Amino acid sequence: MAKAVIIKGFPEELHRRAKARAALEGITLKALIIKLLEGYLEKVGG
Repeated sequence: MAKAVIIKGFPEELHRRAKARAALEGITLKALIIKLLEGYLEKVGG
């Protein structure tokens, strides 16, 4: 079952930039975060 993740104090500028990048890629912010986290974990062997 999927879990909700709440990040308090997330920098507004980073949120804005990430949301814009997701839009450019035609994906949701959630999909972008998942994609980046999976890539990071693959890289570090997690």
